[in-house]
Order: sequence, then C-alpha cells, then structure tokens
Amino acid sequence: MPRHKFRIKNTDNTKQLAREKRRLNRLNSIKHELESGRMNSFEQIFAIMTETRLATELGISYYAFRKKITDPGEFTIAEMMRMASLFGVNYEVIAVFMLDRIKSKAKSKMFR
Repeated sequence: MPRHKFRIKNTDNTKQLAREKRRLNRLNSIKHELESGRMNSFEQIFAIMTETRLATELGISYYAFRKKITDPGEFTIAEMMRMASLFGVNYEVIAVFMLDRIKSKAKSKMFR
C-alpha cells in the first residue's frame, strides 16, 4: 500500500514539473519575440499567455490589468519592471513596447 501512495505523490510532482516547464516555455517565447521586436501588441502576448495568468503573475487584479491594457499609460514603472523581470528582458524592452502601445492608442498627433 505505501508504494501506491508514493506513485500518486510522484505523479503529482511530475504534473507540477510539466506545468512549470510549459510556463517557462511560454515566458521564453514572449521574451524572444519582444527582444526581436516582432511582438507589437498585447494580443500577441495573450496568444501565448492568457490575460488572467499574466495579471496573476504580475500581482495585478484582472480588472485593473484589463483597464491598463486599454490605456497602457496607466502601467506604473514598478509594474513594467515586474513585467520585464517576468519575461527576462531588460526594462528598456518593456518601456519601448509600452511606449509604442501608448503611441498607437493616442489620439493626439503629438505622439504619432
């Protein structure tokens, strides 16, 4: 009987390791796309990692995160630093990404 309990525990650990590996693969994909400059919208990020998961990883409520996606200028420097750390990129990469999102949503000609 104890062997059976060990197998269940080992299976749970295997599932957890597989889940963590998938998470790291997603983060690595986003990192490479951001660094190459090919990622130019939040929708591309959400194709790899869900909005809910990203909000949770960043420690932001889902609704506050959705609001910030709609108006990227609302992201704080600390949140952008956490995002850069999560994706494993330099802060400047995230800052440029956010600035491009702000410019694309701005109605003022000053930002275009």
